[in-house]
Amino acid sequence: METERLILRKLTEKDINDLVEQGNDYDVHYNSFFLMKFPFERKEAIEVINEDRNSKNMERFGIELKKEKKIIGLLDLYNINLKSKKLKWGCWIGKKYRRKGYINEATKTLIRYAFENYAVDEIIATTLTSNEPSMNMLKKIGFVKGNILKNDRFLEGKYVDSVQFTIKRS
Repeated sequence: METERLILRKLTEKDINDLVEQGNDYDVHYNSFFLMKFPFERKEAIEVINEDRNSKNMERFGIELKKEKKIIGLLDLYNINLKSKKLKWGCWIGKKYRRKGYINEATKTLIRYAFENYAVDEIIATTLTSNEPSMNMLKKIGFVKGNILKNDRFLEGKYVDSVQFTIKRS
């Protein structure tokens, strides 16, 4: 899939160095609920690539910046549940590429893709209540704020709240 500035595509072994460069960031680790390991090194990058290949319940896309021809982040569609007609969305992007509209651009394209290719009526995104940039981005592209999940995650020795956002098929 392509946008004006990006290519959303499957990851390959050629992307390992880009993944390590962008993913080896504590903020990515924390805001992904510790699902992304830190430090994030070659071994973890290979696991990220293989996880998509080996999963029947997830589809992962690298976000390639056309002008640099490098992977700057990831988008996931996961927990794909055709019975409940829902799936979940997640992302991360390298620090130097944040707040440039790349995630907005990529997510709009991925939402269209999800509704066209999966028999789902709703996409769910969950973020920490402390992650204002993510919440603002989700609202900006049409997600609606939903439930606050109290004490949802145990991070850095304490419980933290998260919030769910949804977007429905129009």
